[in-house]
Amino acid sequence: MAGAGRNLFIAVKARMIGREGWFLCHPLAVGFARPKPILKRARHDGAECFLPRFDSSGITLFDMQTAFKIALALAALWSCECWAAAPKRPNFVFFLTDDQPYLGLGCTGNPVLKTPNLDRLAGEGVLFENAFVTTAICCCSRASIYTGQHMRRHGIKDFDQPLSAAQWRQTFPALLRQAGYRTAFLGKFAIGSPKAQRELALPEKEFDLWYGFPQSIAFKQVVNGQARYLTTVMTEKAVDFLKAATPDQPFCLIMALKEPHGPLDYFDPDFPDPYTQAVIPPPANLTRASFEALPELVRNGLNASPQWLENPASFQASMRKIYSYISRADLAVGQVREALVKSGHDQNTVIIHLSDNGSMEGAHGLAGKWLMYEESIRVPLIIRDPRLPASTQGRRTQMALNIDLAPTILAMAGVPVPVTMQGEDLQPLLRDPKARGREDWYYEHVYTTPPSRRPIPKVEGVRTERWKYTRYTEPQPPLEQLFDLAADPREEKNLAADPAQAPTLARLRARCDAYRVSLE
Repeated sequence: MAGAGRNLFIAVKARMIGREGWFLCHPLAVGFARPKPILKRARHDGAECFLPRFDSSGITLFDMQTAFKIALALAALWSCECWAAAPKRPNFVFFLTDDQPYLGLGCTGNPVLKTPNLDRLAGEGVLFENAFVTTAICCCSRASIYTGQHMRRHGIKDFDQPLSAAQWRQTFPALLRQAGYRTAFLGKFAIGSPKAQRELALPEKEFDLWYGFPQSIAFKQVVNGQARYLTTVMTEKAVDFLKAATPDQPFCLIMALKEPHGPLDYFDPDFPDPYTQAVIPPPANLTRASFEALPELVRNGLNASPQWLENPASFQASMRKIYSYISRADLAVGQVREALVKSGHDQNTVIIHLSDNGSMEGAHGLAGKWLMYEESIRVPLIIRDPRLPASTQGRRTQMALNIDLAPTILAMAGVPVPVTMQGEDLQPLLRDPKARGREDWYYEHVYTTPPSRRPIPKVEGVRTERWKYTRYTEPQPPLEQLFDLAADPREEKNLAADPAQAPTLARLRARCDAYRVSLE
């Protein structure tokens, strides 16, 4: 078989109009249409060329040797044309922060936080105003990001269990590497405990460059006997990785930054703290009334931080420290972007920023994440694709999920997306602000704390653009919440017992039940 462009040809032996021989045909035309003409050698303006040659019947007739030569020539022509026309595969730089909520950026509305580099990235790309995680805890969310699957499918429910080798082969970093990408992982990996299965929990051999750590990563690292700030070391390795990149091999760099996850016990000594005198506005629902309106199992759970209600200075001190670490992560983003420009790769590199989950940061008198409140599940998501026209830049209100990153990256790279992935390709939304997004999605959190810590209530639910249905599964019967996010964005008025909302409650309850089955 041979081809040129979209026209494929095959050599067949047949009898046509009383003549028998070998014909060069389009495969769809065999048996019912005239064969394509063979080329004949000729000269035109002193140069050798090839022209169509027909016999008297209009059919091209030639022997097998000639058919074989033409097939080879056309195959070579086709491969050259396809190679020249194939778009260059994009590079990827993925910044993954840790516990950074949606309002953890200047560009998302924080009046105090300084994040100039991420703000600039958002201005040059697409900022998703409604991006969420399907499970708000480090290990589960990171497994979801790499596999493109809900926790219900990938099965990572705690900090001990890693992804299996078979599961890892179907992640976007592994598939990119199998497709010829040079890959690097720097920072917090946090899927599985290295005490049990080190090679799976810290998959060093699965990347071309590895500087990865488990959940217990520390900001203070010792390198050659010297105390070094973790993100400084990561940035140096990222810059070296970019300097070594070549135009003929695309790359994927994952910068899994620890900021601003605790313990916040060591800060970069070379980075001036810009928030020593800052006054952080508390959330509007950091009130005694909002805290007391919470279900009892939440008030008694690990999230509860009522001390911030009695001691505002404690809240200010905690938030100033968190803001400092976020700004330090922002510096790293700027430094890596500068290295991209210097290495000449910036115009073919897709840059993505995402957090593995949000953080309550005082909302409802709560800290941590885990629960289904907006502050816990809503995260910043920025995608800058320099190949898209400037007219596509801006904000999107459609809902995006952490599980969407894997299929989006693979689709951008031209790598087939495994059918086991449950996320959606976000490229239509990147290209068209009016493209249709999802109507709803499923959330779940089932992590069990050790006996030494207060419990985290197990929760699941469904979020639509307007409504949120939350179900705490341990009480019998389950405890339900229903919030109208349009009228009550702070989630302070539970409508589950309101007779007027019974149809909505029943619909979302059934939707939640259906998701429990369909997403496994």
